[in-house]
Amino acid sequence: MENYIELNKFHTFSIKRYHISKINPKDVTKRMLLLSYFQISSLKYKTEEDIVRVCEDLYDFRYSVKGDLHGSYWMITFQGNAIDPKYISDDTYTKDKVFEVFNDLSTPLVIDNKLDKKTFQRAKKLLSASILKLEKYPAVKATNFALHTFFKDTLRDYQPKGDMEELKGITIDELYEYYLEFLQEEETTIFIGDFDKKYPIKDTITPHMDHNFIERAKLDKDIYLYPHKSKLMNLRIIYDLNIFTGDDRIYALSIFNYFLGSSNYSYLFRIVREKYGLCYSISSDLYGASGIVIIGAEVKKDDLNLVIEKIDEALKESLNSFDLEKIKRVFVLTHKASYDQQDSYASDLICKKAFPIAYDSNTYVDKINSVTFDDIKDVFNTFMKSRRVIFGYGGDKK
Repeated sequence: MENYIELNKFHTFSIKRYHISKINPKDVTKRMLLLSYFQISSLKYKTEEDIVRVCEDLYDFRYSVKGDLHGSYWMITFQGNAIDPKYISDDTYTKDKVFEVFNDLSTPLVIDNKLDKKTFQRAKKLLSASILKLEKYPAVKATNFALHTFFKDTLRDYQPKGDMEELKGITIDELYEYYLEFLQEEETTIFIGDFDKKYPIKDTITPHMDHNFIERAKLDKDIYLYPHKSKLMNLRIIYDLNIFTGDDRIYALSIFNYFLGSSNYSYLFRIVREKYGLCYSISSDLYGASGIVIIGAEVKKDDLNLVIEKIDEALKESLNSFDLEKIKRVFVLTHKASYDQQDSYASDLICKKAFPIAYDSNTYVDKINSVTFDDIKDVFNTFMKSRRVIFGYGGDKK
């Protein structure tokens, strides 16, 4: 794999180290705890204050550790962004020095085959706060309820930030055992910038074609309600389109979903909220690796049937107001406005290697622009014929 992207257009350069593994729903909480452990310490820089200090000494070097999902795979990324030394009048500041510090920061705090107890407790406390924060938001809980039910007992059935009860039971020894598994994961490092030498790295990434979540739970109902004392019900409707990442129809679906409920002035908003006044908010989200679209809204529980009726009406009439060329222009401009080029170069490179069916931002805009109205009609027909399952969370407080 070519691990260097030689760009001269930026005043900065980046180093990204990736660890990739298949999702295991039983290990999600452990992985989130390990990620938290990595974020606040390293073998040489043992505290958050030490990490901040060394980054400031390297002319505001930006270091982070984050976890991302790429379909059915977890990716933990150690990332460093630095100013190119040629723009700094300091002979001691070099790319070699930055790479050395990056390696030190991304080397976990493990001494004599043990994790550090104080750091473990701190990581556990931070993850606990993160989970509790999410539990305060009914909208988040509604989406998690819908996804958990729809994908129950499949690979997609997990809590993204982890489970509080599971977190309480994880011991420092168990996390260390999971860390040893982490060390066996596929790994690579990517450099973005103007480099005149190559650094020794580990590169074990292989292509994975099982990127998507194909399995669904065997549901015996089309509507599920979760009681919760709140004034409004958080409604989630899952449309099972079976259009996944890697399917050429995903580009037409992306445009249609943008028009339907992902833009600032979406069609669903205009009809269900502005025309009929039946909801506080309404939107739609495309889950490409899961092959579904979720329409979400905040509504009065007593209005549930009427809201569903008006959503159906909006869907059926949507193509009558669909200006494809205008929507494509706005969609592309929105995509470009949120597009971090330097990060995207690395993302493209890792995805080409690890997930060949994932989006390629180098061709994404061209594929969006190539979508025809016949493509939109094909996606629309799939949408209208697809199975839908309705989930309502709360709305039981008068």
